[in-house]
Amino acid sequence: MIAEHLDFRSVLPELDVDEVRRVADINGQAAELSALLHRRYGCRVEYVSLDRKGRPVSPQPEDLQAWRDRLVAAGVDEDAIHVQGSTVPSHPYDVILALNSFGVRHKIQNIKPLLDQALHPLSRLVIEIRKGSGSYPFLKAYGSCNTLLAPEAERTGLAVLSAEPQELQPPSGEWSALARRLAGGEGFFDELEEHSFLFMPRGRTLVVTFDNLDIAMTKRDDRRPWGFSFIEAQGWSMLGVMANGWTWFRHAEVTAKFEALRDSGFFDRFERVVFYGASMGGYAAAAYAAAAPGSTVFAISPQSTLDKRLVPWEMRYKKVWERDFSGPFGDAALASQAAGEVHVMYDPYVAPDAAHAARFTGSNVTFWRCPLLGHRLGSSLQQMGILQDIATGAINGTLTPQRFRQLLRRRHGFARYQRELANLALERGHPQLARKVCDYVLRQRDDRYFRRLRQRL
Repeated sequence: MIAEHLDFRSVLPELDVDEVRRVADINGQAAELSALLHRRYGCRVEYVSLDRKGRPVSPQPEDLQAWRDRLVAAGVDEDAIHVQGSTVPSHPYDVILALNSFGVRHKIQNIKPLLDQALHPLSRLVIEIRKGSGSYPFLKAYGSCNTLLAPEAERTGLAVLSAEPQELQPPSGEWSALARRLAGGEGFFDELEEHSFLFMPRGRTLVVTFDNLDIAMTKRDDRRPWGFSFIEAQGWSMLGVMANGWTWFRHAEVTAKFEALRDSGFFDRFERVVFYGASMGGYAAAAYAAAAPGSTVFAISPQSTLDKRLVPWEMRYKKVWERDFSGPFGDAALASQAAGEVHVMYDPYVAPDAAHAARFTGSNVTFWRCPLLGHRLGSSLQQMGILQDIATGAINGTLTPQRFRQLLRRRHGFARYQRELANLALERGHPQLARKVCDYVLRQRDDRYFRRLRQRL
């Protein structure tokens, strides 16, 4: 099994989830990883018994008992251990563990009924993969895979699937109608093959944002591009660039449009031009800032490129590997050197994000480290109520290290940060620090997770 080749503690940061309430362990093959998840999140762990065809069956009593014994021995609370039984799960799971099963011992396609029923938009699937099993093409329909251990002829691999639908195409007509209303008579809306550009004129500051149309249309109540309300409230002009899928904005039409805007003097009409985005959008913000030399970049958890020749260690986002990352806007670490200021926010404990940040070596770069807030730290900062203050300061040029540290102190009361800090202390052999974190949290509120963690310590 994969356990012979991998320390499961390294898997937890790769999940990049704020909360895990329910875990499915398929056929009880992942007791060690289940225990680690329970220890970190205090989650419920369920034994889901499936036959080789993916049909629910009753588990063998001896297998079930052995699984329970391993969990209890690893410190899992007995009231958190459950058995799904011989029926199809009626509820989704935050994490599904499929080790030594589908993709290894059984056909990967036979896990489809479970995935169709048990995944929600933020679910994670940790799956063991045998070389040549066809797992990657199959999983592509469910989300994006991050390979933690590549499968080889003599060894299985391990991947984490982030259940963010890759093929869902929002109704373009609905977006077109909405975008044309937002543009009004003074702005413009250009709908291209895979992308669209929406310009809304307001003030002398222009903020260029990058977003996924699927997220904007299906996961936001206002159906507006990334940062819309914040930018509107400041009275800034906005150019929203929307991707109809997970394209990383790597298409000739995007390059051509930015070159046309540059050559027409569009960016010269504004006193300040800012490129703003997160993750995929953070990459695009840094890359296409080269179209407006002297502009400001505010990029959250950006990738520098997904060119495998330049970042062979980047195993996430397999879907986009075939895209062309060459050309003047291809390598964001180089293209962003034309900007006046580049603000890169990232979590240094997310290894790929830290490696991408290290590629931004221009003298115009300022790094804003956000430890233990994960890859989706924009969401974390938003939940903490400080993202707008940080973004405003970066865009206006008034964000200082002192002000940033002052704002970031808010994380001391943020549940994700508290959990990550306590568990990092344990992983690095500092139980006394972990106890201090527990005591601090329990003085603020009654928290079941920290109460039980304190008891174990």
